[in-house]
Amino acid sequence: MIKIITKVFLICFLIYSFVEYNCQTENPLKINKEFILNRPAMQGNPGFFLDDWQEKKNPKIKVSKELINTNQNPTTYSVTDFSQPLTKISKYIFGNNLGHWTSRKFLEEDEFIFNLKDMGIQVVRFPGGNAANDYFWDAADVNDCPEGTPSIIYKSDFKKTTSPKLGTKGSYRTRPQDYYELLMRTKATGSICVNYSFSLYSETEDEIKRVNDAAEYAASWVYEVNIKNQLGIKFWEIGNENWGKWQAGYNVKERGIIDPKKYGEHCRVFIEKMKAVDPSIKIGVVGYQKPKSRNPVQARWNELVIPEIIDFADFYILHDYYAKYGATLSPLEMLAAVDTTYSHIKVVNQAIEKFTDKKSKHLPIALTEFNTRSNATISKNDGATNVSHSAGIFFAHSIGEIIRQGYGMAMVWDFENGYHDGKDHGMFASKKETDVDWLTPHPSYFHYYFYNQCFGDTYYETFSTNNSIRIHASSFSSGEVGLVVVNISGKEEIVEIELKNISPMEYAGTYELYNDNPLSRKTGINGVLTNKNAGGPANFKKIPANRVDLIDNKIKILSKPFSANYILTKK
Repeated sequence: MIKIITKVFLICFLIYSFVEYNCQTENPLKINKEFILNRPAMQGNPGFFLDDWQEKKNPKIKVSKELINTNQNPTTYSVTDFSQPLTKISKYIFGNNLGHWTSRKFLEEDEFIFNLKDMGIQVVRFPGGNAANDYFWDAADVNDCPEGTPSIIYKSDFKKTTSPKLGTKGSYRTRPQDYYELLMRTKATGSICVNYSFSLYSETEDEIKRVNDAAEYAASWVYEVNIKNQLGIKFWEIGNENWGKWQAGYNVKERGIIDPKKYGEHCRVFIEKMKAVDPSIKIGVVGYQKPKSRNPVQARWNELVIPEIIDFADFYILHDYYAKYGATLSPLEMLAAVDTTYSHIKVVNQAIEKFTDKKSKHLPIALTEFNTRSNATISKNDGATNVSHSAGIFFAHSIGEIIRQGYGMAMVWDFENGYHDGKDHGMFASKKETDVDWLTPHPSYFHYYFYNQCFGDTYYETFSTNNSIRIHASSFSSGEVGLVVVNISGKEEIVEIELKNISPMEYAGTYELYNDNPLSRKTGINGVLTNKNAGGPANFKKIPANRVDLIDNKIKILSKPFSANYILTKK
């Protein structure tokens, strides 16, 4: 009740402040404007993910002497009150996925490693993805796999098959040891997804033995990593999307379709055995994010799983690709989809409250896979592809909204994927994208880079008069303000942002990420574009921020259609 009263008071205070501002300021528009009611914030609670939260201080960027002040009248007004922090920012929001199929030669690409460090990578998930449930981490041959491993593993109701994926076989794919080296070179921690489905499709008939064998195999990986090699990998996940028919073990001949309740029961066995090896690790259990599904397994997944694991799991896992599978998205549709972020955490909270004796937000939630998803292609030019400038803007908004909703950890899917006519979830170009160099950064990368440069350690709610202008606000412990202003529409706006209850600021540096063609594979930074076929400008790390003066702690900028401005204030 106190929290509700506090939020109501804050909204009333900000509306009063805005009305007072309009009364005391020459407002040439003479229009009585009101703040747009935000979608609800903080559906989740980062919980233990903030245990090692660290202050960010004294951010350094190079600011140009050239001013870009605008004299145009504002079309959008906003207010951020820095006396009311919404949440501290978990560093684990800035994560990514490394698939075992990636060529291990990425370790020889120093520029790629530097790019990861400069974007502030904090956690890397391995080995998949769907691959996790048929992956045998220490095997070079099927004979090296645990007893009961079949030579053929079925998926998609027996319509597809795969052989066991062997972690140490061959001279191309990324091995566990290559993954470990990446973590050490970037100083990130890991999130390892262990093979749960082996407990379902193992040729061992006795269920109790199958589950114990699979759990002991997972525990052996914990031992190898954290006891033998002292790598301190913090996060572990029990399977991947086990509610999906595309997963190994979803449907097993003569055993039937996966039972969510049994999955929860089995997770307790995995947690006990894995924590017996290293009690310090945090273990997550697979959840389902949609409120409705025609699939009976998915429809009751949270209802049946959560009561079994509520007192044992450290966190709950969701995946989100923010659009209907197979949809061809316009830039507007791609960016509007971010607003569903709150509803997916809400699904978990409702299940916790309905099916356990715990309160909502009891379990911290990790978004261990997320990205935009569009079926658009370059050749048809029929919408925003996953490697477009618009997809980059998607990340400008989604990262801020993920923080705002209280996720504890989030990982993009993924570093490098496959490329087909613009369909590619990779943050960096794969070798299939033949008209650019391997590991060329896609537009999504640059948004992570500028978040690391310009965003602080504490998040604040911002109220705006325009629902197409989304502002994510932060502060640094040394007093600076970091803002991300995202225009999710095709209309140009003049945005004025008032910074309340914070020390006076003299000026700000701003980086504008924009392309007048939102479907382009290129993204521009302060007007500079690459001369290559895709990506961002060369030497982008040396581009200076544009200077904007603050007057009475107000910033006014021109926000172009489908753009993001990263703003860092200076005293």
